[in-house]
Amino acid sequence: MGNAELTKPNQSWAPVRANSVANQIVMQVREALFNGKFQPGDLLGSEKDLAAQFDVSRITVRDALRTLETMGIIEIRVGAGGGARIAEGNLDYFSDALAVQFKLAGVTEREILDLQVAIEGTGAELAALNRSRENLEELSELLGEAENVMDSSADFTDAGQQFHLAIIEASGNRALIAQFRALRYVVWPQNAQRATREIAENAQKIHHQLYAYIEAQDSEAARKLMIDHLVSIRAVAFSGTAADDATGVICC
Repeated sequence: MGNAELTKPNQSWAPVRANSVANQIVMQVREALFNGKFQPGDLLGSEKDLAAQFDVSRITVRDALRTLETMGIIEIRVGAGGGARIAEGNLDYFSDALAVQFKLAGVTEREILDLQVAIEGTGAELAALNRSRENLEELSELLGEAENVMDSSADFTDAGQQFHLAIIEASGNRALIAQFRALRYVVWPQNAQRATREIAENAQKIHHQLYAYIEAQDSEAARKLMIDHLVSIRAVAFSGTAADDATGVICC
């Protein structure tokens, strides 16, 4: 739908009632977006335009626009050619918001680690199928960086975490990438430490094997190894405790 069409007086908004008027406007715009009536960049109109179209006060429209902006559905531009427009997609916005909701809802690390197994298992499989030469170069560089910091717990952990992220990015699946970026805030606590060099060496061995499977495009082997790797980590993280809020989980 073109920008000009969106501001025509005959725009087919449904009448709204006094009860939760602003919320009804929000729901109509949201529904129109999911029904494919809007594309990123499309103009909804100015505050004045929308007040006329919905037959409500500008204060009510302002409340609705504020909610839509907070939800990431619209962006409001000022000046010539300004007004409320459908926002461009930003998956980082989604990742941050989802991470916050995980925290506020009390989603446990055990639940997050279950999700991590699902996401990273699929991510490794897709990475083997879809990886580019650039992806392989990045993974190889990260393996080299990890090799150089084997005696630094914090640095090695960081390099390992970046290796896991690079595998997900190599999958080419933006939905997986966005979800992984959200859950990593929970499973990648600040200053996670490896207990011993032996543990770091074992992780590095597994990462090299993952790289080999991805390079060879052996998707089934990559998926199985990633799942086994994460299940092992989960078992260690929660061994000897029934608590769901264990801290210091090592993700790689």
